[in-house]
Amino acid sequence: MELTNDLQKVIDTLNKTVVYNMVVYDMKTVTPFYDYMIIASCSSARQGHASINYLRDLAKEGFNVRSYSAMSDALWYLADLGNIVVHVFVGEERARYNLDGLYYNLDKMEIKD
Repeated sequence: MELTNDLQKVIDTLNKTVVYNMVVYDMKTVTPFYDYMIIASCSSARQGHASINYLRDLAKEGFNVRSYSAMSDALWYLADLGNIVVHVFVGEERARYNLDGLYYNLDKMEIKD
């Protein structure tokens, strides 16, 4: 999988936060609505909320931030950045919803912490 400039910018932005176990899935063969999905974990709702706020700020750099979910006490955060969708899970919520298991057979790239 080749990293596009937009994808690299989103990864760099998330790396400024305290997310971990970040995985990028190539979704081009699955859906026409977006090209990449990023799944990451964090330790607390506050960290998840902060990571989505960092992604929202990408609108200032020309990103099309279509929507986001960032309630301060949520356990699953979402940002729709056009051709990239980002999911940030707090604690065990990632295992509970198991999106990684759903897309295990797609091309993916694990981003080192």
